[in-house]
This record gives sequence, C-alpha cells and structure tokens, in this order.
Amino acid sequence: MAATNESTHNIETATRARPNTLGEQTGKIAEDVRELGNMALAGAGDALKTVKERGSETVERVRERGHEALEKGRERMSEARDGFEGYVMENPFKTVLIAAGIGALIGYSLRNRS
Repeated sequence: MAATNESTHNIETATRARPNTLGEQTGKIAEDVRELGNMALAGAGDALKTVKERGSETVERVRERGHEALEKGRERMSEARDGFEGYVMENPFKTVLIAAGIGALIGYSLRNRS
C-alpha cells in the first residue's frame, strides 16, 4: 500500500508542476522563450567582447608594424640624403652641370609645348 501512496503522490506532484490550462502553458512557453533569448543575448555579448578584444589586438599589431615601417623609411631617407649630400660635396662641378642639363631639358620641353 505504501507503493500505491507513493505513486499517487508522484502523479499529483507531476500534475501540479505541469501547467493545466492553455493560458498557463502559453505563459510557460513565453517564459522559456524569454529565458532562451536572454541566454542568446548573453552569448552574443560574450562573442562581441571576444571580437572586440581580438580586433584591438590586431589594431595594436598593425600600429606597431606601421611605426616600425615608418622608422625604417625615415632611416632610409636619411641615408639617401647623406649619400646625396656626400656626392654633391665630392663632385660639385659635375653636380652643377647635371642640374643645368636637367633644367635645360625641362625648359626646352616646356617651350615646345606652347
């Protein structure tokens, strides 16, 4: 008889836990949908945070590489300028003749156009 009472008790408990009316069932479904939506939003927030962190890391790496490239460019320009200045100091007459020749060519080509 104890088994029968326990079975009856289990059935009553299950019946109480389960919504009886269509309105109760609809409310339970709506509550479940809201809970799933909140879980999805929380997951999306975590995903967005991860994307932002990765994006920030990528931007920082690109920025560092850009600064490195800029520094290398400045060094190369400085070396080229130093080399040019050294050539001009070692060959002043030749440099003046080259500049005069380039100026004459530019002047002659502009004169023919007009």
